[in-house]
Amino acid sequence: MQKKFEKRKLLLIPDGMADWRNPKTGKTPLEEADTPNMDFLAKEGVCGTAKTVPEGFEPGSDVANLTILGVDVRKYYTGRGPIEALARDISAKLAFRCNLVYVENGIMVDYSGNRIGDEEARKVINALNSELGEENVRFHCGRSYRHILAINEDVDDAEIKKLKTTPPHDIMGKKIDSYLPRGSKLAEKLVKLMKESERIMREVTDRANMIWPWGGGKMPDFPKFRDVWGVRGTMISEVDLLQGIGKGLGMEVVEVEGVTGYVDTNYKGLAKAALRADDDFVVLHVEGIDEAGHEGDYELKVEAIELYDEKIVGYIIDRIDLEETSIMLLPDHPTPVEKRTHVAESVPFLLYGDEKGRRDDVKVFSERACRKGLFRNLDGLKLMSLLFGRC
Repeated sequence: MQKKFEKRKLLLIPDGMADWRNPKTGKTPLEEADTPNMDFLAKEGVCGTAKTVPEGFEPGSDVANLTILGVDVRKYYTGRGPIEALARDISAKLAFRCNLVYVENGIMVDYSGNRIGDEEARKVINALNSELGEENVRFHCGRSYRHILAINEDVDDAEIKKLKTTPPHDIMGKKIDSYLPRGSKLAEKLVKLMKESERIMREVTDRANMIWPWGGGKMPDFPKFRDVWGVRGTMISEVDLLQGIGKGLGMEVVEVEGVTGYVDTNYKGLAKAALRADDDFVVLHVEGIDEAGHEGDYELKVEAIELYDEKIVGYIIDRIDLEETSIMLLPDHPTPVEKRTHVAESVPFLLYGDEKGRRDDVKVFSERACRKGLFRNLDGLKLMSLLFGRC
């Protein structure tokens, strides 16, 4: 029987919102943005900073979000691709995240295939399967530039561990030669597929011109959220990664129509889905702020944060019983505009409606303000314990 808590739990994750201070303004995008709703929750709650990326791990959204949800990645993490495969109910011995990218003169120009649309991407995936697909190699369609490459071959753990791949958003503007798959025999197969994809994609689209497989591994076996915390959860996200985490943890996964994973997404649909969810624990993950960081666009990131504050946070807190709800809000990792990729630094977090009634003197939600909160550099694995009143 599902345990009922005193308050409903809502976890809000604005992907990549934390940042560095802009040299010109002296402010981070979060400090620059007008965020009255997040500021209200911070002022009326308790704040701090949390380390969501354990030592020795790359600061990927997979690692960070699993840590936030209480999953020890040192025990359970196998790669990003397998998690996204879970979202699509794909069964494979090995699964890789497979971006559609745009490369020019050997330089990674766009990790997102110039924001390729779903319909055009589907045509690309169909063409790739027609030309390169075989019994043990299959491409599976996701959304926009995000897809899955499944390989059904027996590969021992040592070979997988030796394989090195690089997220394409980490090498924007750089020559790709040094970042191609390397380190094992499997890498040779991946590079061959990448080079052959160029010819095929050239005939289908001018937005993307190469596949980029990365984050591969075997299918994971995560502990079920209900077994650990005594409550069933709902996962709402625009991206396969979080949906895969939700499925792996045994959560109800809700898809929302009209979402884009960008700043033009269906905010109202996402917020409404969180309000309608029946479970006592609900996760709402929104992607667009992170994309603005990857694009290196300070003004767009400020705008995306303001849209999030108004259309997600404001919409929700205007329509729920705040006395009956605990809200935890935090980015999974920083995505500094200056760096255009993730960094493994602590993130600010707030907790409104703490089960133990704790408060502090933080008045606004920002990186600097939260460093003065009650919780300093909290181990990310303890965030769920904090939310559920166990610490």
